[in-house]
Amino acid sequence: MATSSDLAATVARVARAGDRLDITANLSVTVDGVDLAISTVDDRIRVQVPSVWAGIRLGRTERGQLGRLARILDGAGETAEIRVGDAVLAVVGADATPGRLGWALSLGPVETRPRAVVPALLRLR
Repeated sequence: MATSSDLAATVARVARAGDRLDITANLSVTVDGVDLAISTVDDRIRVQVPSVWAGIRLGRTERGQLGRLARILDGAGETAEIRVGDAVLAVVGADATPGRLGWALSLGPVETRPRAVVPALLRLR
């Protein structure tokens, strides 16, 4: 089984090869005890997190990997959304527009969407 660093290294190698990535996914993954559903819709990778709290916990433990994967996705021209329900909490990669929080945390191309947190907490979206 590949670790998250192996996945990052594999994606980085493919991106450096200059080939356009064509990603199709429908995965269930557990990272640090958090169950994630990873799928693709149109040209976006969707990472479904079960709750805001699980996302925060995962962000704390995998912060270094998030920045690395964000830079790899950006270099490959790919974008991922971190979601709870329909609420998009963050955009990672090529289409991300990093704000102050992302730069303050040195995450690279990661756009956080704090306004989506309340609806996600209340599961309004």
